[in-house]
Amino acid sequence: MPEEFYNQMRDFEDEEVSLADIFNILWSRKGTIFLITTLFAVCSLVYGFFIATVTYKADCRISSQGNESPRASVVAQLGGFADFLGLSSGATSQGNILAMLQGDTIADALIERFNLMEKFSSDIRVKLRESVKGMIKTETAKDNNIITISIIDKDPEFAADFANGVADELQKRLLEFSVEDALQHREFFENQLIQAQQDLNEAEDALLKYQESRGVIAFEAQTQALVASMTALRNRIAEKNIEISSISSYTRADNPRLKMARSELEAMTKELRRLEEEQKRAEQQTQKNSNELSSIGQLPEMGVEYRRYARAVQFATAKYDQMLRQYENAKLNEANDLPTIKIIDRATVPDYKYAPKRGRIAIIGTAAGFALSIFLAFMLAHLQNVRERRENY
Repeated sequence: MPEEFYNQMRDFEDEEVSLADIFNILWSRKGTIFLITTLFAVCSLVYGFFIATVTYKADCRISSQGNESPRASVVAQLGGFADFLGLSSGATSQGNILAMLQGDTIADALIERFNLMEKFSSDIRVKLRESVKGMIKTETAKDNNIITISIIDKDPEFAADFANGVADELQKRLLEFSVEDALQHREFFENQLIQAQQDLNEAEDALLKYQESRGVIAFEAQTQALVASMTALRNRIAEKNIEISSISSYTRADNPRLKMARSELEAMTKELRRLEEEQKRAEQQTQKNSNELSSIGQLPEMGVEYRRYARAVQFATAKYDQMLRQYENAKLNEANDLPTIKIIDRATVPDYKYAPKRGRIAIIGTAAGFALSIFLAFMLAHLQNVRERRENY
């Protein structure tokens, strides 16, 4: 008997099921299918209208490109030496911005700014940080540098304020980085300028001692560097005056850039006065020592020595001028450096709900109920056939 029963069961399983059989099974269980599908549909509607929390979404769009830092060209000129010194061009990529948005620094700033520990009744900052990071949703565009910061919350005003707060704190953090880099850049050239000034003073003292001991050789060669420096400095002073006039035409008197330009003009004016006094001293020394040369036979040797001292002064002067320009550029960069992102669209208070999407919930719930009812219909039909087979055998 058992062997025959199992043989019959294998035969039953091997039988092909036609579309008519499937339709008959579904039609015979139409009540069950309708009941389960309706139950799921009603439950999904109840959940969508009465249980699910209504949330709102606020978006703030920023650009990760921003303005190129003015010191980028200087760092590019330094090349590998800039990496050795730890100087950077201030470029910020989308990856860096997204990483900063998921960092503890911005999370802590947002916690303090919006008093989130009291709002969420939490006394564990580590867990609250992770919650804040989870609230910040980002979306990047592939064809440009636009980043969308999205906040979803049941309070529409809080969602908008929080999205704008994320952008503001990100901008503050990037500005801190930018200022730190600019300060490091300025301090480097400031130290180089001090060293160049010392080298120039030593070269000038050495030349002056030689002149006092041996007399002046080739006054034209001696004053050539001074005249060239004074001419270049006068040209720079004229350019700086034009720049100040241009800035004054569209800015106020307390503008940082205008103050910096006037300070540079004052420094260049003092330097020009010093060179003019040095030229006068050289002319007086030439007149004084013109009759104190040793002998005609010593002139060639004295000329070679004089040219050596003069070349040292020229080299030190050129180095000092270069470092002075770099230092002035560094100070301008420090005053005018901007954060490397721009806020394109600030978040506004949303006037429509983001979730729940009741239509989608109803469709998914109804589809799930219908699929489950179909499965149960076939299961019940299979169990009924098995029971009938057992009764017959």
